[in-house]
Amino acid sequence: MPDAFGGEWLVPFRGRNHSGAFTQNFLWKRQNVYVMDNHRAALWCWLQHIDPKQRYSLFHVDQHYDTLVSRMTTWLDNLPGDWGLGIDEYLARKVKHLDIPQPLPLFGWDNYLSIFLAVFGNAMDAAYFATHGKGTTPKCEHMTCDLWGLPSNLDYWLNESPAPWIFNLDLDYFFWHGADNDPPRCMMSEAYISRLMKTVSVHLSSGKISVLTIAISPEYCGGWEQSEAVLDLVLKPLGIEFALPR
Repeated sequence: MPDAFGGEWLVPFRGRNHSGAFTQNFLWKRQNVYVMDNHRAALWCWLQHIDPKQRYSLFHVDQHYDTLVSRMTTWLDNLPGDWGLGIDEYLARKVKHLDIPQPLPLFGWDNYLSIFLAVFGNAMDAAYFATHGKGTTPKCEHMTCDLWGLPSNLDYWLNESPAPWIFNLDLDYFFWHGADNDPPRCMMSEAYISRLMKTVSVHLSSGKISVLTIAISPEYCGGWEQSEAVLDLVLKPLGIEFALPR
């Protein structure tokens, strides 16, 4: 369904609800840029723009690694038979675990990337991870990127690989988490975010970045209002106007 911003709602907006591990409240795209609340849809988005049998590179910017492997055998046993499935089929795909009474969605925010790497990792040319070190370390050869050096070094790193890039961004990367009763706060300046995304914009325009996925992760960014405010800063250098319905 097209909208006034020149994009398309792949999952129509369902409200500012809790996202958690599996709930997808929206998925919106404009060309090869995707915006979502829950990162679990990212794997499907990538496969719309890359041939995973050909060389590609991955740049992951996120608080978390998103590479859980605790039930990998079961997940791999329940993969779709055809990766050409639609987004609704992808999100609805379920798996039954012996120790959990009800089936759960196969793809969650913490395992979509580890599943992708397990299935298509042999074609990966390079992997860069800019994270806060949260979660299971990826089971692949990768470079760890420094938080403060990311904007100044991103252009150099993206030029290091001749393969097309998947650029995977979670807005929670920009947020600081204090004590349990202290809400997350954005710790990056507008200048930091702008410089980072201007570089992303250049490489999107040149075709070096084949697909950009952005998760706003409201629970890890102090709520929808803070996530949406940072999303505006992220999209501005890309020349993309987008706002969730009120």
